Amino acid sequence: MEKSHVPREVLDEIWQILKGKGTETAKVIQIQEELTKVIPDGDDFGGCEYCYEAQEALLAINATLEAYLYSNLERIVSVSKAARSTIDIFIQHEDPLNVSIKKDGWEKVKEALASHPLAVREMAKQTEDLQRLKEIKTLDKDFLEWLRTSYDNDGKSLIDIK
Repeated sequence: MEKSHVPREVLDEIWQILKGKGTETAKVIQIQEELTKVIPDGDDFGGCEYCYEAQEALLAINATLEAYLYSNLERIVSVSKAARSTIDIFIQHEDPLNVSIKKDGWEKVKEALASHPLAVREMAKQTEDLQRLKEIKTLDKDFLEWLRTSYDNDGKSLIDIK
């Protein structure tokens, strides 16, 4: 796989697995190893723009693979946490909150992050997805297609980047 295409190809493979494509554990581990190779290290890039956000997004994809391989609730929850971390890091870098841990304490910082429009939108989407998952009996083709395509942000990413 070409490095720049790895995340997309891994996500496509995850959707195929969810649709019922049989994938051997060894293949998933190989995919995970390819993904791990492209996770940027902030130290290597001297604080490149969106480096930390990219790290968190790729860690969320990796957490999805981990959830598949080791199927337990804790690993599934870690996918959601990694998505939230992507947003939190972006907000802290790009949109100052006018609060700081030193000055205001961690609770105030958490409140400011949680009330930011990007975080509010992500939590609303996660809540919608969880509610729909509770209502269905099986992960059928139609539901999976809805889940895959239901996030619409005018062609922008989770953190509003085109």
